[in-house]
Amino acid sequence: MFKYITTISLIIISFISEAAPDTQLLKRLDLERTLFSEQYEKFVLNNQDILYVMQENTTAITLGVAVMIAESGTSVIGQNGLRPLATQLNDLGWVTILMPAPDVAFLPSLQEPLKPDSPQSAEQAGGEVTESTSAKDEIAEFPPPRNRSRSVESQLNKAAFLKHEEELIALLQESATRAANYPGFFLVIAQGTSAAWMTKIYAEKRLETPDALVTISPFWPDRKLNDTLPTLIAQTPMPVLDLYSESDNEWSLQTVKHREVSAIKALKLQYRQRKMLGFTNINHSSLYLSKEIYGWTSYMGW
Repeated sequence: MFKYITTISLIIISFISEAAPDTQLLKRLDLERTLFSEQYEKFVLNNQDILYVMQENTTAITLGVAVMIAESGTSVIGQNGLRPLATQLNDLGWVTILMPAPDVAFLPSLQEPLKPDSPQSAEQAGGEVTESTSAKDEIAEFPPPRNRSRSVESQLNKAAFLKHEEELIALLQESATRAANYPGFFLVIAQGTSAAWMTKIYAEKRLETPDALVTISPFWPDRKLNDTLPTLIAQTPMPVLDLYSESDNEWSLQTVKHREVSAIKALKLQYRQRKMLGFTNINHSSLYLSKEIYGWTSYMGW
């Protein structure tokens, strides 16, 4: 009997592990079960309901609208999301729109995984096949993040990367439509990989430029793409507040100094890089972050 139950359990576990989860559905259900129906809104994108949270400012004067996109895979109302920061910004005069980030670039493949050392696996990951280097040379050239195999340089598939970018553009276009109903400035705040994508999108002028961009710990889990972030930040046409902390992952920390240097060399106006001190969770640092944003925008005369 025990052997029979064990076999059934293994079959169920195997089936679950092979099925790609519908993360957008899971996040939508999470939001619907946590908030009342009047606390969130939705629109249709690619035949799918997208739920977002819009919060009015609590002050007499509206400074503008802040569109906020957290790290991919993070729920709009999750503990590591940006909702605590949104609440703080509401008290400073901002209307906030919390949008869910796409997950398409990070969904697991149902195909049989290849060995990371094989040329074919590198090609499928969207990277180029290069000659192997010694571990010593690789560490000297680009230290790998913690808990990452040095033979794996990319976690992003090229086609999925581009699709993720297109979905982000569509989300921002919807946000801009809703922001047009309010007076004041248009601010975009993005976290993690979302911050990296927004930097690229605005540097390439694929969207109408906002009044300012706030990036929180930007990175891509891809060596070559991550190396382009400093140049992209320097090419953005709007003011940028570049926030980071010592608790960021290695991908983000590797470009911190280069981001600042690139902005300085490009004579980028209104660029400010700030280190968040003593915080490991954005939920705990929301008051600190809101003050950094308030100080920066006040310096610009907002």
